[in-house]
Amino acid sequence: MRYIKILTAFFIFFALFTVILPDLLHAQNGTFDAQNYAQKSFELQKKGMILLGSWATLNLISGSTGYFLSENDNKYFHQMNAGWNLVNLGIAGFALYNLGQSDPSVLSYSDTVSELQNLDKILLFNAGLDLGYMATGAWLWERGIRKQSHRLKGYGKSLLVQGGFLLVFDVILYLMHSPITKEAIYYADLFEITANGFRINF
Repeated sequence: MRYIKILTAFFIFFALFTVILPDLLHAQNGTFDAQNYAQKSFELQKKGMILLGSWATLNLISGSTGYFLSENDNKYFHQMNAGWNLVNLGIAGFALYNLGQSDPSVLSYSDTVSELQNLDKILLFNAGLDLGYMATGAWLWERGIRKQSHRLKGYGKSLLVQGGFLLVFDVILYLMHSPITKEAIYYADLFEITANGFRINF
């Protein structure tokens, strides 16, 4: 499994120094600026999709190469990695296109809060699906061992790796996004009390 270790180490290095670390080091200024919440969410989503697209591209290259250079279950492991990440690349590309066409400044404050909450729910739902992918992978791997099937063992290992990555991806994105949602809700409630229900549009 040296391949997985190298792939994972490279990707973690890339993620930390290009996307995650700058956001983790960024300090909140503690001021109320309603217009920025949607923009913060959009920017975080863009970075997340760039990470997903990078992971997909890396797996497409290594998976396609590994398929022709490997044998037995490793051959099918690489095949599933490439096929799985062809879908991931499509998802990332479509999401980035939609984000590029969207203008967060046209959303009202209440609509922004609703969008933020919906994204948090989607990320948690996806995390549940990721556990399902991993469970399916474990089942396929075990079944492959019993039936002495290189295909099932390779596919099972791949689903474990890909499901594990997506689980970490979705959980980290949720942990980075949910504070934006909570802060927006806090100020929404505070404004409603102090401004007596006056509506802000931005």
